[in-house]
Amino acid sequence: MLYIHGGNKKQIELSHQLYNFCCNGLFKEDNIPNIDLTIHKVEDALAWTDYEGDGKFFIEIEETLDQKKFIITMCHEMIHVCQFLSGVEVSELSAYHYEEKIAEQFYHEELRLNHSPLDLNED
Repeated sequence: MLYIHGGNKKQIELSHQLYNFCCNGLFKEDNIPNIDLTIHKVEDALAWTDYEGDGKFFIEIEETLDQKKFIITMCHEMIHVCQFLSGVEVSELSAYHYEEKIAEQFYHEELRLNHSPLDLNED
């Protein structure tokens, strides 16, 4: 389940799309995370993820990110969620390595499903 606080209409819509996309691709059906997402001003980072245990996460994402950076950042944080749930070391290097690949897969999936591209240059 995804709970969203803050953000504009587009960020909220993208968050739901990204959550569903990542749940289908990164997590086992019996290990879907519960995420409390807050989109607001984040100090000293673009975002962060905190694992509370029992499949529950708190994620904060910077509210001023453009659409492309928002997608990439959300993918980055979802990689961390996957790392926590898999019991592997939480690695920034790994998250940076895969974030754009997952964002690109998301972009192509949205194009396939909706027959219209996301404008990744849109603010």
